[in-house]
Amino acid sequence: MNADAPFGCDGTLASMDKAAYEDRTKGDGAWPLAFLLSLAAIFFLTYFNRFAGLRSGDGEFSGGVAFLAGKLPYRDYYTAGPPLNQIKSALELAIFGKTLLVARLAAVAERLVIAALLYAWLRRIFSSWASAIAALVTIIVSAGDHTDPLASYNHDAILFAILCGFLASLSLEARHTRRVLLLAALAGVAASLSSLTKQTVGLGSTVAVLVLGIVAIFQMGGIRRSLSWALAYLAGFAVPVLALGIYLHRLGLLQACLTMLFVSGPSAKASAPHAFLTREFSVAADNPAWVIPALIALVLSARAIWRSVADSRRSEECLPVRWPYLWLIVLAVIGLAVVLDLTALPALNDFSKCSVYYVLLAGSVLGAVVLGYGLKARRVDARLWQIVLFAGVGWSVAVTLSLSWPAFEAMTLPGLALLLAAVLEGSKGWGRRFIFLVIAAMVFLAVREKLDLPFSFDHQDEPAIHFATQSSAESMLRGMRLPPETVRLLDVTASTMREKAGAGDTVFTYPEMGLLYVLSGKNPPTWSGSHNIDVVPDSFAREEADRVLRARPAVLLYARPTEAQLRLEETVWRNGNRSGQRDLVAVLDTLAAEYQLVDTFRLEPGDNPIRLYVRRSQ
Repeated sequence: MNADAPFGCDGTLASMDKAAYEDRTKGDGAWPLAFLLSLAAIFFLTYFNRFAGLRSGDGEFSGGVAFLAGKLPYRDYYTAGPPLNQIKSALELAIFGKTLLVARLAAVAERLVIAALLYAWLRRIFSSWASAIAALVTIIVSAGDHTDPLASYNHDAILFAILCGFLASLSLEARHTRRVLLLAALAGVAASLSSLTKQTVGLGSTVAVLVLGIVAIFQMGGIRRSLSWALAYLAGFAVPVLALGIYLHRLGLLQACLTMLFVSGPSAKASAPHAFLTREFSVAADNPAWVIPALIALVLSARAIWRSVADSRRSEECLPVRWPYLWLIVLAVIGLAVVLDLTALPALNDFSKCSVYYVLLAGSVLGAVVLGYGLKARRVDARLWQIVLFAGVGWSVAVTLSLSWPAFEAMTLPGLALLLAAVLEGSKGWGRRFIFLVIAAMVFLAVREKLDLPFSFDHQDEPAIHFATQSSAESMLRGMRLPPETVRLLDVTASTMREKAGAGDTVFTYPEMGLLYVLSGKNPPTWSGSHNIDVVPDSFAREEADRVLRARPAVLLYARPTEAQLRLEETVWRNGNRSGQRDLVAVLDTLAAEYQLVDTFRLEPGDNPIRLYVRRSQ
C-alpha cells in the first residue's frame, strides 16, 4: 500500500464533497470561538470556588494528594475506577500547588477545552454560528447536575471520548493512507485514555467509534482499507493500556485492579445486568416531567434536524450573525439568572434533565436513521458519516454514563451539541425564533439552578453562591470562598482531627467527606475512603464496619441517615433488600453513644445534621 496514495477507492475519498466542505468551513471562525469560550468561562468562574464539594465532590483532589503522598490505588485503598484521573490530578498539584483551587481551575480549563473541541467538530459539519451556540448551550447545560463537582473523572473520560470521535472523523477526510492511519491510531490512543479514566464511558465510545469507523471506511474504500484503519485504531488503543498494565503488574496490582474495576465495582451498582435497565425505566417512569418535554422536543425538532442533515450545502450565509449583539444577549441572560432568585419555583428544579432524555431519544433515532441513509446512499458522503460518528459517540457516552445514574446532565455531552446545531441550521422563520427562545430559557434555568445550588449530594446541600463569602484557615483551601457554616465545619473538624488523633490513631467520616482526610492529614481505619452504597458492595461494607469497630477512630464525623433515606437507597440500588450500609450505621451508632459530642453542623436548614465526636480518654 502506497503511503502517499489516496486512501479512498480510486481517490474518491480525497475528492468527494470538496466544494461543499469548503463552503461549510469558509469564513472567519475566530469570533464564534471567542464568543463560545469567553461566555463559557464567565459561567464557570461565577461559582467554581464557591462550594466545598464536601460530600463526595473532591475525589479527584483527594486522589491526587494521596498519589503524591505515595499511596497507590488497589494497594493502599479501594477504588472502583481506573487510575488515570488520580495520576492527572497528582501532576496538576505537583506543578501548580497542592490546593483545591488548582484542581478547580484545571477543571474549568478542561470544560473550555471540551467546548472548543465540540466547536471544532461541529464546525466541520455545520456553520460556525450554529456550532458556537450549540456548543455553548451544551457546555452550560452539561454542568447542571447538582452532584457535578467540576473536577470530575466523568468529564476527563468524556473529553477523551470526544477527542477519539473527532480524530476518527478527521481520518474520513484525509487524502493519503499515511495520514488516515496516523489519525486512526491517535483516535485509538484517545479511546484508551478514556477507558483508563472511566472504564464504562471509555469502552463504550471505543467500541462505537471502532464499529462505525470500519463501516464508514468499508463503504468508502473497501474491506482492505477498513481493516487497515481498524488495525491502526486498535494498535493506538493498545499502547497506553499495555503500558499501564505492565506498570501495575510490576507493582503486583494488576489482578486487584481488574477485580475492582469489573467485579466488585459493578456489583455495588447492581446485583444483575438487567438491574441497570430496570433502574433506568424506573427513574424515567417516576419523572414524567423530564421525559414528556423531551418527547415533545423530539417531535417538534425532527423535521429541522432532518433538513439540516440531509442538505450538504450548508454555508455561512444561512444566517447573518452580529456577534457583539449575541454576546450582549447571552450576557444579559446569565446576568438575569444571577440577579433573580427562583428558589420559590420548585417546578424548575432539575428541568435540565429534560435535555438528558432528549439526547437519549433523539440521539438514538438520529444515529440509526442517518446510518441507514448513509449505507443506502449511492454516493459516499463524508459529512453523513461524520454525523453518524458524532451521534454514535454522543449516544454511547449517554448510555454508559447512565450505568452510574440513569439521568444526570453530563450525559448531554456531546450529543446535545449535535442535535442543537442541526435544529438551528434546519429551522426557518418563526421556528428558528422559537428555537432561540427555548435556548435562552435553557441557559437561564441552568445558570440560575447552578448558582442557587452549586453542589449537593445525598441529603447535604451547599448554600447558594451569594452566601459564599468567607475564607478558610486551611492552607489547602486558599483562594476558596465558602459559606460561614461550611468554613466552620472544615476548620473545626480538621483542627480537631489533628489535635485529638495521635500518630497511631485514625479518624472517620460517614457518609464520605474525604476532603477532611486531606485537610487533617489523617487516615481512616478502613480500606476505602468512600462508603456510598453505589461504590462498595454489601459484603465489603460489612467488613469495613468491623474495621471501624476494631480501630475505634479518635475522631468521628457522622451525619446519620434517616430510616426513610436508607430505605430509599436500598430501593434504588438493592431492589429493596437490606444493604451493608446498615451494618456501618449500627457500628457508628454504637461509637457515637460512647464518644463525646464536640460540635454539630448543618449546611442548610433541611439537611441531616453533621455531628463531630471525639473518643473519650481511657
